[in-house]
Parts: sequence; C-alpha cells; structure tokens
Amino acid sequence: MNRTNLARLALSCLLTLTPAALSHAADDAAPDTPAANAPGTDTALLYSIERHEAGALPMASQLRRLLPADTVVLTLEAGTQRFHALRQEPEQAEPTGAVLLLPDPGIGPAWLQQAAALRFDLARNGWLTLAVEPPPPDRPPVPERTLPVMKSIGAASAATGTSAAAPAAGNRDTGTDQTAATTPAAPFAERFQERVDLALEELRQTPTEVLIVVAFGRAAPWATQYVTEHPELNLALMLIDPLPDEQADAPNLDQLWSRLGGTRVIDLFHEPLPGYPQAAPDARVRRAQARRAELSGYYQSRIAAPFTGWNNEMPWLTRSARGLIRSRILEPLAAEKAVADNRVPAPAGQTPPGLPRN
Repeated sequence: MNRTNLARLALSCLLTLTPAALSHAADDAAPDTPAANAPGTDTALLYSIERHEAGALPMASQLRRLLPADTVVLTLEAGTQRFHALRQEPEQAEPTGAVLLLPDPGIGPAWLQQAAALRFDLARNGWLTLAVEPPPPDRPPVPERTLPVMKSIGAASAATGTSAAAPAAGNRDTGTDQTAATTPAAPFAERFQERVDLALEELRQTPTEVLIVVAFGRAAPWATQYVTEHPELNLALMLIDPLPDEQADAPNLDQLWSRLGGTRVIDLFHEPLPGYPQAAPDARVRRAQARRAELSGYYQSRIAAPFTGWNNEMPWLTRSARGLIRSRILEPLAAEKAVADNRVPAPAGQTPPGLPRN
C-alpha cells in the first residue's frame, strides 16, 4: 500500500469517530493529576508534594489551585521567614469581627484541613478570617557521641590499619562543617510571635471592634502566652483541643491563667479524642486552674459529637464555636458598651461630641 492510500485510510478512520468517542479520547489524554475540587482530593497530600518538589509551582500558586476562588492566598515574610496565610472575606458588607486561626504546629501539612471548617463557616456568618501556616517546631538537639562509640571507632580504625585522625579519601569532604556553619533557625517562640504579629497587622487593615484568636492543639499555650503579653490589643481567645507542647521552653497553661486578666477565653474540647486519652482529665484540670486564678471570662464546653478527623464540614464544632462566640464574647461586649455609653453623662456646661456649639 503506497503513502497516498495510507493517508486516505487514516483520514477515513478519523472522520468515522463520533463526538462521544472524541470526548473519551480527550479524557484519556488528560493528565491523571486530581483536580482541586474533585471529591476525595487529599489537599494535605498535594500540599506536601508541592512543598518538597524542586522546580514545581510555587506554593502560593499550588494553594490557589487547591482552594476555592474566593480564598485569598497571601505570602507573608517576617524576618527570614516566608509563610502563607489564607484570607476569607465575610459574606456581608461589614464584618462582625475578625478571627485569626492558628493551627497546631505539630500537625504538619494538615493545617489546611484543621482550619478549614471554621474558616469557611465563620466567613459565611459575617466574620473576616485568616488562617496562618504554623512554623515548624524546633528540631530536638542531636545527641553527642558517647565514649564507648568513640572507642569502637578507634578499634575499627586499628583493625583496618587506618588512622581515626585521617579519614579515608572518599569521606574527607562530607559537608558537615558547612552545615554547622549555616545560620540556625530562630527559636520557635520568636518565629511564632513574628507570624502572629504580621497576621494581626494584616487583619487590622480592616477595622473591627472584635478580634478573636483561635488556637488549635499545641498552638494553645503559645497563643495564650501571646495574649497575656499584649493586653493592649484586647484580644479574645478560643482554645480548641488544647495540647501541651513538649518543645523546650514551651509555655504551660497552668502558669498563664492568672495573667489573662479580663480576657474572654473559650475552651472547647472533643472527648473522647483519639490518641489523647487525657482529653477529659486535662480539661477538668484547666477548668480548675482558671477558677483558682479567678479568671471570670473563662468558659469551657465539650463538643458533643465524637471527633472523626479534620474536615471541611464539621457542624458540631462550627455551631458550638459560633454559639459561644455570640453568647460569651459578642453579647457581653455589647452590654459593656451600652453601660459605658450611659455611665458618664457630659459635664454641665460642655457640649457633647457631635453637637454644634451655641
């Protein structure tokens, strides 16, 4: 068969394909990367892959592909840190307030899922929300070599006839000196504070009267310490499933209650919590410590539904959080404002602000 006949045969086969067949062929040719909105897409897995692949899309671009179009992905820099934050605008003209979401620093790339339910639900109900990528915990110090190990190295060197002071030619340049000479990362406490500072600065660009810090897991003691150190910001605090942080120099909640003063604190916890059998006993301890510290703004509540993982939709968590924010933060603040507005009348002979002078 000559070339002319072959070309005619190929054209005839192509013309006999139906539109449906062409559609299936296009689907087969599409890449097998899961779509951002495909059901069952593991956003944490995709996030992790993007984070570790050299030459891949920048993380901000990858997050924009994974998240809804109305989520603003911010790339923030604080000192030597570069991190990301997810901003969700309220679904109303004027926000009720602003909420800073601080995921657990020990949860890794799953911080996206941990903050998702509250981030979306509060935005649907009139709140401006900002979820901040947590800094990675400090690495534990590398243990020093002990004397028995050094002896075994010396014995091995003697057995092979090589000197421990002169390594083999293939091992002379291991790069360990260069690694030790690099600048170490700042302590976790400093990195955490820098991120919160920058996140609050971002939120304050939209003026609101109510600003709430929501801390998950091991972020709870760090966030509580931050609130105690910045009373001038008038921050309210919500702790969700607080966990002790085992890092060196990590703050302890039992030492912070007395320093919270008039801060309004909501303590929400799941019980039972898989992998944490101390959830209920530790919650009782926190409540007792807050009472001994005479923390009048403290309120604790158990989330009734069992914990089944962090998901985009967690109705028991979101309803509990919204209800307690309304009853324990918004309503008391409104009552205090009403009392303050009527408590001190304008002195005699002075014109109240906003009225013309005679």
